[in-house]
Amino acid sequence: MSGSRGSDAVSRRALLRWGGAAGLLGAGVLGGCDLHPGSSSTPAAVAAPDPDEHIVDAARAELRGLLVRLSATSGAAALVTCHSTQLTALQGDPPPATRRARGLTHAQLLARERRAAERFTHWALTCENGDLARVLASVAAGIRMLPVLREAP
Repeated sequence: MSGSRGSDAVSRRALLRWGGAAGLLGAGVLGGCDLHPGSSSTPAAVAAPDPDEHIVDAARAELRGLLVRLSATSGAAALVTCHSTQLTALQGDPPPATRRARGLTHAQLLARERRAAERFTHWALTCENGDLARVLASVAAGIRMLPVLREAP
């Protein structure tokens, strides 16, 4: 009887080893599975890029460029304030304070302001977001209403 007990113990050990190995293998196989009933096997959708992002970036860059040149232009404090407010409306950061830029002549100032107004008008007409279009159109109108442009021929 002792022989039969020994063979039972060996078979039990073998069974436990096999069961343990099968359990580990099953856990490894099922480890990558999502067994939650409400989950989906499709990957999470990646948000589409904003189609107007390049317009916002260009508008911010335009205002920053104006601010850099205007900060070195005498008598342009009102324009700097105006464009700083417009940049804030577009949630842009002000340009770093630097004095390396040359000031603008009156003719250059007029040309740059008119070009900026044209660009903002174009961006307002071409963007897809209605709220953004209104902000850009408002910036264009604000530039056109500046006294320096209204007094110019």
